[in-house]
Amino acid sequence: MKRTILFIALSALLMAGCHQKANEEKSFNIHNRNGEKCYQLTFSEEQGPWGNTVEMVVSYMVAWPDEGCLPPAAERELQYFYFGDSTNTFEVAAKGWLEKTFFYDNEEEYEKAPIDQVDDESDFCYVTLESECARDSQLVTFLALRESLIAGAAHGMHSADYLTFDLETGRSVHLADLVSDTTLLCEAIAHAIQDLEVNKGMRDCLFDEFRDVERMPMPHNFTIDSDRNFITVYYALYEIAPYACGIQEVTLPIFWLSKHVALTPYAKRLFGPGCSL
Repeated sequence: MKRTILFIALSALLMAGCHQKANEEKSFNIHNRNGEKCYQLTFSEEQGPWGNTVEMVVSYMVAWPDEGCLPPAAERELQYFYFGDSTNTFEVAAKGWLEKTFFYDNEEEYEKAPIDQVDDESDFCYVTLESECARDSQLVTFLALRESLIAGAAHGMHSADYLTFDLETGRSVHLADLVSDTTLLCEAIAHAIQDLEVNKGMRDCLFDEFRDVERMPMPHNFTIDSDRNFITVYYALYEIAPYACGIQEVTLPIFWLSKHVALTPYAKRLFGPGCSL
């Protein structure tokens, strides 16, 4: 239930749906692709409360664009975003991800055998990858939500990653495409946490070393709302705050941001007139 609520909340940060507006000619459509594998791991010695055997399920359900909606290079980048493999076909990349070594790095310490399904009544490990996509007038953003739990652990781990494509160019968008200086961007993020009311909820969550700093770490994840004129940057679990505080997000209104760091010509075209000084 907790994982479902988190997924819905993160998905709500994006605009619902992955279709173009009705008055536009071409639609951007997706379909779901999914797969699952179950295993039993047998160890030479007892490993925690479940003894010397533990079951594990690895599964994915990802949003994938219909044929022709993204150029081949963008599809390869999206495939790498999901599975860490851009050179093989989708089927091979997905199969490789399902068969990866999770949790236990030394494969010599255990035997791994496929099984039909795990016992829902027992403790078992799991790794899941779920995704959605959303779009506005020019951009499409894919959200990948990963969660994992090792049997017997106090809590699992989860992450939310975003990848945005410009549908006019067919290329992915990065923060360096939007601002002229990423160092100044990190300084602006620090000021946004301290000064903007919209971000006040995260101030008390920060680790001590990130309170009242002049510069925050460069974020790896962000989303763009070009219709509402803001960028949201994200920090992973434990990156700047304790686990209990969850994934941290900082809202950067574009006009406010332009006072701290110059926007690129691309960003000015994307956000339109009046987005900067």
